[in-house]
Amino acid sequence: MFLLGTNLKMHQTPGETGAFVRALCERLPQVAEAGQVALWVTVPYTSLAPAASVAHTACQGAHITIGAQNMHWADAGAYTGEISPLMLAACGAEFVMLGHAERRSLFGETDALLNRKVLAAARHKLDILLCVGEPAQVKSANAGDVYVETQLRLALATLPPAETGRLRVLYEPLWSVGADGQAADPVSVGQAFDNIKTVLAALFGEAGGRVPILYGGSVDAVNCAHYARLPNCDGLGVGRAGWHIDSLLAVLGASLAARSALAR
Repeated sequence: MFLLGTNLKMHQTPGETGAFVRALCERLPQVAEAGQVALWVTVPYTSLAPAASVAHTACQGAHITIGAQNMHWADAGAYTGEISPLMLAACGAEFVMLGHAERRSLFGETDALLNRKVLAAARHKLDILLCVGEPAQVKSANAGDVYVETQLRLALATLPPAETGRLRVLYEPLWSVGADGQAADPVSVGQAFDNIKTVLAALFGEAGGRVPILYGGSVDAVNCAHYARLPNCDGLGVGRAGWHIDSLLAVLGASLAARSALAR
């Protein structure tokens, strides 16, 4: 199963997101066979309920899951403007993205804070898409592996191995994200994947080795094939190219073609 999805960031009204998910449901069978791919979409809080409703009622076999872009770690409390895991589940969210590069760089989220969120999501049976990745200055110092290892060890501290079935890791170097981002060299991504796999195995044993690893960062229909062919690549996170149905499905089609050619 190839995991591919997009983060809609602060775009789309609830109605627009519902229409977006419905279009994915209708067009996904033209690109992928049932069981070949699982699509995921993280949406703004206001779009969770309508997007989840469409995904649950209109997809008819198309595997599309809806997630939130962030959450608070507490079930309830005096945290004005925040959203709890209970609220996400009540809106139909099946997973939550945690540690996105923008949350870390713009809002100061630390690995220790993310650990509280990871444990809360697991406690409430939400799947977790944990984002990790080094900034440009760390890359320049050739210290990316150590940096990402620290992120993983801190964010996943005390997570029971039995809960790793809910975990996905999205490797997105900070310098590759955003309008000015640069897609990472596939060779370096493969090395980062190997490092992540080693760390997860050290933390969780065999269970850690089964955690899916994805790449995200300036992915498009041209470069996606290079990442999809990597041995440890279980999927992709698509940024700006994922905000339109045609380009998202073009990335999916190119990725599946690359993996199919690799298997022959």
